[in-house]
Amino acid sequence: MAKTRLQFDFTEDALGELDELKGATGATTRAEVIRQALRLLQWTIEQTQDEKATVLVEKNGTQRAVIFPYFPNRSKAKAGARSIG
Repeated sequence: MAKTRLQFDFTEDALGELDELKGATGATTRAEVIRQALRLLQWTIEQTQDEKATVLVEKNGTQRAVIFPYFPNRSKAKAGARSIG
């Protein structure tokens, strides 16, 4: 599979957060963190499409609904979803 190089501009704070996520996830590179984040976003969109209930189950067994307000048009997101490698 061909690769395309991308360049991102991060503020110092955002770069610090990226590095914290890198450590927390055990990722070996910042790019790996970005790929993991894309996979998580894709999975979240798939799980919340078609008005499915999304429930978060906490370690103590407590359940609560999770709302993702940043998915304004799920039908468009579904059409554009693809596997992240």
